[in-house]
Amino acid sequence: MPRRWKGFIVTRLIPPQVHPVSLVYKAASRLVAKGSTVRNALVVALLVSAVPALLWAFQSSIGHGLWQTLLEAYLLKLSFSETHVLYPCASAYRSGDCPRDVVAQFVRRDLRAVDCGHVASACLESAAESFVDSFVSPLFWYALLGLPGAWAQRIANTLDGLMGFKEWGKSGAPAAYLDTALNWAPARIAALFMLAAAYLLGHRPELKPDRSIESPNARWPISAMAASLRVRLEKPGSYSVGQGELPSRDDVLKGLRLLAAALALYSTCLLALLAGLNF
Repeated sequence: MPRRWKGFIVTRLIPPQVHPVSLVYKAASRLVAKGSTVRNALVVALLVSAVPALLWAFQSSIGHGLWQTLLEAYLLKLSFSETHVLYPCASAYRSGDCPRDVVAQFVRRDLRAVDCGHVASACLESAAESFVDSFVSPLFWYALLGLPGAWAQRIANTLDGLMGFKEWGKSGAPAAYLDTALNWAPARIAALFMLAAAYLLGHRPELKPDRSIESPNARWPISAMAASLRVRLEKPGSYSVGQGELPSRDDVLKGLRLLAAALALYSTCLLALLAGLNF
């Protein structure tokens, strides 16, 4: 099937072929192997530690100044992406009211046999999880540890996207567990900002994290999205979160507006916090 969406994973500040995330993914895909737990653990440890260490050494060597600050801002931007959160669903639903084949390509799930409500649900679930992985978490770790922290999270999440799947078994566990640990606090923070944004937009959500979702982190943003929109988000055979009907196309657009507001609110609060610490 030809790809009908493109570019959502790239910040557009740099060609995708040489984007650091892409380079890490390509390098790791050549080094890891299914069934090789020790080998994969060593690859994870190497990439998650070496790249941040190189960044730290580079920053230490160039000193401080205007161009150094601009360079840091550029490198930070490459570690997170708001388009990764908002673009996939927006792009998909511009192509029709039930873009089953388009959505399937970025949620990595077979949607051929599901109805349009479950297609919309998959889109919103993916967007809510991406809010954590691609935006809240790298900026959270940047606030704590600077560029090395942001890139440690970004690399861990990239490796989880490569091998953190059930078919990898224990050999995918090193990446999966590290990603879960790094996103534990950001997942809960993301849910709070989603709820705060919902209140600002006039919604009245009540967050009840659904433990039927296997992932201890994903249940928070997905539950927050379902509560904010008053819809049911459901992955057939796995979980059903929230009450009401499955989401419609209009609900997807409402969910994207909610996430855009949460992105802005989180950014504002983080900037205020960092400015206060540096005052």
